[in-house]
Amino acid sequence: MEITAIFCTLTVLLLVLQTAQAGSVNMGTPESGVELGLGWDSQRAEIIPNRCIRFAPVKEEGQTIRMQLKAVSDSSELMEQLGVSAGMSIKSAVGSASAQGKFAAKTRVTSSSNSLLIRATVDNGVLFVGPSRPLNPVRSAYPLKENSSSRPPWWVNEARVSSMLRLTDEARDILGDGGAENLREFERLCGDSFVSAIYSGAELIAVMSVSSKSRTQAKTAQKCVQAKLSAWGAKGEANACTDSANHQRDGSTEVTVDFTQIGGAGGKIPMNQEGFLAKLNDLPSEAQAGPQFHSMDLTAYSDLPNWPHAMAMDTADDPEDALLVNFYYTLTSVQYTLQDALDNKDEYVGEKIEQLKSFQDEVIEYRRSILHTLQEIHRLAGIPTEVPVFFGLFTRTDTEAVHQKEQLEAQVAAQKARLVKFNGGSENPNLIKLKLPLPCGAVDTCTQPPCEISGQEIVTYYVGRQSRRICQNDPASPECLDNRQLNTLAESVDALFSTQDDCKSET
Repeated sequence: MEITAIFCTLTVLLLVLQTAQAGSVNMGTPESGVELGLGWDSQRAEIIPNRCIRFAPVKEEGQTIRMQLKAVSDSSELMEQLGVSAGMSIKSAVGSASAQGKFAAKTRVTSSSNSLLIRATVDNGVLFVGPSRPLNPVRSAYPLKENSSSRPPWWVNEARVSSMLRLTDEARDILGDGGAENLREFERLCGDSFVSAIYSGAELIAVMSVSSKSRTQAKTAQKCVQAKLSAWGAKGEANACTDSANHQRDGSTEVTVDFTQIGGAGGKIPMNQEGFLAKLNDLPSEAQAGPQFHSMDLTAYSDLPNWPHAMAMDTADDPEDALLVNFYYTLTSVQYTLQDALDNKDEYVGEKIEQLKSFQDEVIEYRRSILHTLQEIHRLAGIPTEVPVFFGLFTRTDTEAVHQKEQLEAQVAAQKARLVKFNGGSENPNLIKLKLPLPCGAVDTCTQPPCEISGQEIVTYYVGRQSRRICQNDPASPECLDNRQLNTLAESVDALFSTQDDCKSET
């Protein structure tokens, strides 16, 4: 069903302010490795292999265990829940990234798959930056009595040892008076942030998807999973497991698990749902036996207490890049749903096969075009427009690099305009899902097509559930729709169905 007219009744405006993020940001460590105190380029999502702060590493020991259990509807939402930035999402699409980003990019998630994100993290401790006093190689956050002296060695002039984090003398010289040219050079050599903490241990990330011919059976299977995770704080219903087991035996419900593990040693690879749940119980001991860096905190240099300038470093995601990434991964999930509808046409209500294939061709073309743009963003991000000359004493403008970046800006603007037009004038990529056929299992009263399905049911299934989750975390997001906006969408869908019925009766 071609539901282009829906979007004309609802225009969502996205206002983006270029402000720096306050405080530290946590994300997965890059595959290329990480060390404490190194710089970070937020736009490129890359380590800058220079240390521009004076610090001493501080180690806090002991295990911390966390469990996250969230419903997810598409790959874009999975990226967001795993804390994958726009820059890291681009790298996940075109090359190396964090383990979390690679998992989200490769895992199949759709609205019809009733997917749960399970993320269990065991931290053996944290290594973080502290003031350079005392001058020990590594000190404990909770020192034992016999080594608890906080005084520096006798040969060090205590008055000259800083009691706070600060820039190195070389970094301060580069920053100079904080002019535009100085800031560009500082960001090139130091980045906009630094690695302020590294977490080691193990992390297990999984997406558990439930495929069922009945929405009630799918909910029952999810409640059973939650009941089995009750020791981690999840809320479920133990009696749901009996019904879920019966449904899986008779083939009406299927539960699949995609997972990845960072760190840990000596454990078995789970071969089924029960093996995965048992794996969670072994995670603390595996983290102790074979720890690995799995995440890090990034802090903007402008958050340092003695930052010499009022101007904050811009560590926010580029809004245009973030929009393209959001559309790319949403369309990825739309492609999964379309293929499933074509493979199982008797289980969906909506367009005819030829119309679905035409829509699928459009989605493939848009994904191909976005991917090409993301590849160009990734390629040009590391090319400077100012290059050193005369033994580095001067710089000159690389006109070819400037021209390529201007072309890229025009390409991104044109790409955005095409996507918004394709999406009925909205920057909310989730509205594209309203063009999808609806699974019969989404409505309990529908066992096989044809079925009478209301606009409210379509909007709730493809947009409403995800919108409510987004509103809880980010009410300013264009993907957060209030009840009035959702009702307007539902009325538009009903009106379109009525128009289509009138056309059919006339023919």
